[in-house]
Amino acid sequence: MKVPQVGSRVRPDPVTARRVAADRRLAAVGRTALATTALVIAAVGFVLLLLGPLSWWLATDNVRNLRGKEQADALNAVRQTVLLALAGGATLSGAAFTARSFVLARRGQVTERFHKATAQLGAATPEERLGGIYALEQIWRESTREHAAILELLCSYVRTRSTVPLLPDDSEDLIPPWLDPAQPVYPPELVRLAIDVQAVMTVIARRPARPEPHRPMLIGASLPRVAVRVLEFDHPPRLSSIFFTGADLRMADLRGADLTKTIMNYADMRGAALEGACLHGARLYRADLRRVSWAGASLTGADLSGANLSDSDIVDASQLADVVIDSTTILPQILREDPWVAARIEDCESVSAAGGRRCPPRTPEPLSG
Repeated sequence: MKVPQVGSRVRPDPVTARRVAADRRLAAVGRTALATTALVIAAVGFVLLLLGPLSWWLATDNVRNLRGKEQADALNAVRQTVLLALAGGATLSGAAFTARSFVLARRGQVTERFHKATAQLGAATPEERLGGIYALEQIWRESTREHAAILELLCSYVRTRSTVPLLPDDSEDLIPPWLDPAQPVYPPELVRLAIDVQAVMTVIARRPARPEPHRPMLIGASLPRVAVRVLEFDHPPRLSSIFFTGADLRMADLRGADLTKTIMNYADMRGAALEGACLHGARLYRADLRRVSWAGASLTGADLSGANLSDSDIVDASQLADVVIDSTTILPQILREDPWVAARIEDCESVSAAGGRRCPPRTPEPLSG
């Protein structure tokens, strides 16, 4: 007889193995039958309790004081009411469970679609990347939960694929673009913006109007000739509150865009089209605004201190009467000599000297003569 070595596994013979498996199945059946019997007994007990003592307890003294058939009929009415309430509660519980299951399943589908779309952004061909961008836009419209994540993802995509060298934001070493020896030439070369970057900017501009806890970050983005104009939108393109600090926006077509409270400090915007755009409260500190088209633009509260507006087509001084300008703002010669502009600069510098940071009220036109 062969003695098994210590530590080796002894295989049972087939008959013993089948007997053990049968015993396990029998034990499982027994446990199932026992659980089922207990459940049935509990259900019967609950029904008896519900239709007996509980119904009697729920009945009012008017029912208890009845006798004979009248009392039996009244108790039956109480039992029917209790059963209907129980059935209604069960229905509501089932509906709540179904709704929760639907929400969880939908959330899982959205997450799966989000991952697939994100993976497409790294594809080799522009067609696949465009598919990922538009898939994210569809998710953006459907899911409020993913709003902030998709916005940050698309802004990161633009920064990664189109970024110009820039010193850290708020650095004291930043200089106006027109004084930077490395400033790109104007106009930009006749090369269109990458089709996927243009698509992302379009998607960002038509994103759902929802609260956003953080400003979208496009600091230092290189977007010459980007076209985000109202002509191709059902509403003004939403570029409000975006950080465009130090961005390259040469010859950008932003006609009719909503640029409310957008920060474009030190941005190179030479030749940009801003006709009809809304720049309420926008920051354009030391931005290069030469040759910019402003016709019909609303500039209320915009900060143009230190900006270069030479050769821009500001129609008259009235467009500057409610913006922030100072003696460092470079204006066309005709506006530098305008008394209204001089009065506006004096108002703004008075507020600044007093330690204020707000935009002063609109400066009235000085009386002639």
